[in-house]
Amino acid sequence: MRVDDGFSGSSFERPAFQAMMADVKAGKIDCIVVKDLSRFGRNYLDAGEYIEKIFPFLGIRFIAVNDNYDSLNSNPESDELIIPFKNLINEAYCRDSSIKIRSQLEIKRKRGDFIGSFAVYGYRKDPDDRHRLAVDGFAADVVRDIFRWKLEGVSAADIADRLNKDGILPPVEYKKQQGMRFNTPFRINARSLWHATAILRILKNPVYTGVLEQGRNTTPSYKVKRRVARPRGEWSVTEGAHEAVVTPEDFAAVQKVLALDTRTSPGSSAVELFSGMAACGECGAAMVRKTVPAGGKKYVYYVCAAHKNEKTCYTHSIRDSVLEEIVLESLKKQIHDVISLSELMEMAESVQLQKAGAVKLQERLDRKQAEADRYQRLLLSLYESLMDGMISRQEYREMKKNYAALRSEAETQAEAVREEMCHVLENTVHGCGWMEQFKKYRNITALDRVIVVSLIDRIYIYRDKRVENKYNWQDEFRWLAGILEQGAVSRTGTDTEGQGTASAGSAGASGRDMACVSGRDAAGQQPGKEAV
Repeated sequence: MRVDDGFSGSSFERPAFQAMMADVKAGKIDCIVVKDLSRFGRNYLDAGEYIEKIFPFLGIRFIAVNDNYDSLNSNPESDELIIPFKNLINEAYCRDSSIKIRSQLEIKRKRGDFIGSFAVYGYRKDPDDRHRLAVDGFAADVVRDIFRWKLEGVSAADIADRLNKDGILPPVEYKKQQGMRFNTPFRINARSLWHATAILRILKNPVYTGVLEQGRNTTPSYKVKRRVARPRGEWSVTEGAHEAVVTPEDFAAVQKVLALDTRTSPGSSAVELFSGMAACGECGAAMVRKTVPAGGKKYVYYVCAAHKNEKTCYTHSIRDSVLEEIVLESLKKQIHDVISLSELMEMAESVQLQKAGAVKLQERLDRKQAEADRYQRLLLSLYESLMDGMISRQEYREMKKNYAALRSEAETQAEAVREEMCHVLENTVHGCGWMEQFKKYRNITALDRVIVVSLIDRIYIYRDKRVENKYNWQDEFRWLAGILEQGAVSRTGTDTEGQGTASAGSAGASGRDMACVSGRDAAGQQPGKEAV
C-alpha cells in the first residue's frame, strides 16, 4: 500500500506515487486499486494521461472502487465520457479550494494576523493567540546583542563567531531544542552553527521593530509550486503588530551601517570610528584612512579617495584626532539644540503644532490635486482635438501617454503628502521619538561608533579644513523649529510672549544651520602638520 498524506493531489510529483510507479516499471505491480478517482489525482490532464495511455501501454489494470471503474471490464462508450468528466470535476474542486484558501489567508494578512508555521527567531507564538507573535526572552536578548554589536562596528562574521564561541544555539537548533519540528533549506551541516548569512537575515528583518511583512512571495497557481517574489506594493505590511525587540531608530541605524562600504583594519574585529561616514565636501567621494609614519610614530589622516586614486579632486586631508574633536564639539551643540527644541515643544500646545503643520501640508496637497485635475482635463480634451482634426492620431497617442504619466505622478505625490500629514499628526500627538536618541547622549564626553552612526548621517570635509555634519532627522528638526518659530512670531502682547519669540527664533535658526555645523578650523592646530 502506498499513501501520500500531506501532499496535494493536484500534482503527481508525490513520493509514494513515484515509488509506486518505480515498482510498476520494475514489473512488480500489474494492478492499481484506489478508493476513487479523486484519491488518484486531481489534475485533469495528467490523470487522463495515466488512465487512458500510460497504464494501458504498461499493461496495468486500474480500479477506482467508489467510481465503479475497472479498466479490465470497462464500458468504452460510457467511460470515455464519464471518467474524463469526473477528473474535470475533481480538478475544479481543487481549484475552488485553492481560491478560497488564498482569499482567507489574504484577509488574515491584511488584518495583521501572523500566518507563518513558525515564529521568527526572537519570538514565539502567543499561547493565547497563535496568530500573534510574543517576545521570546532569551532569543530576543540574543537579537538585541546582534544589533548592538553591529552598531559598534563588529562584522557579521565576527558576530557569528562570538555566538558560536559562547555556545548560543543558532535558530534551527534552538527551535528543535524547544520541541518544534522545524526544518530549513538553509541548513548545510548535520549540526547548524551561526554564519554571517544568518546574522544578516536578522539584521535586515523589520519584524524586530514590530512590523509584520507577509505575502512577500507566492505561487503562480495551485498547480505550480515554484515560489515567485511579489512586488513590494503587494505585500501585506502591518505596523505595530507585536512588541518590538529593537527600536526603529536602532534598526534604521543598522540599515545605514549595512549600506556603508566598511572594512575592518588588519588585526581588528571592529570598523574604525568614522568608517564609511566621512565624505569629501568638494567631490562627494569617500574620505579614506591613510597612515603616515613620521619620527618613529604613525599618524592617521583622512584623505579624498578621488584624489588618492585618480587625482580628480583637490589634495586635502585632516588628522583623525582633529576630526574627532571637531565632530564631538559640533555634536554637543546639536544635542543642546535638540534638547532646547524639545523643551519648547513641551511648552507649546499640541493642537497649535498640528494645525500649523496640517495647514502647510494641505496647501501642498491642494496644489498637487489641482495639478492632477488639470492633466485629467487635458486628457479629456485630447479626443475632441483629434475629432476636430487639430492633432493627428500619432500626436494623440503620444500626448495621451505623456499626460497620463504626468497625472499619475501628480496623484502619487499627492498620496505621499497625505501620508506625511498622518505622520505629522502622529508626531505631534505622540511626541518625537527621534529626540530621545539625542537626549540620551546629553552628557557625552567622547565619541564611539554607536553614537556616530545613530546621530550622524554624513560628515563632509572640505579643502579649507571646514567640517560639515549632516545629522539624522534633519528634516524633522527643521520642520518643528519652523513651526514653533511661526507660532511664536504670530503672537504679540506681553513681555512673556516676547521671550517666547526669542526662544523659538533661536530654535529655528539652529534648524536652518543644521546641515552646515562646523567645528573650529582644523588649521588652527599646527597647520603645517596637516598636509600629507
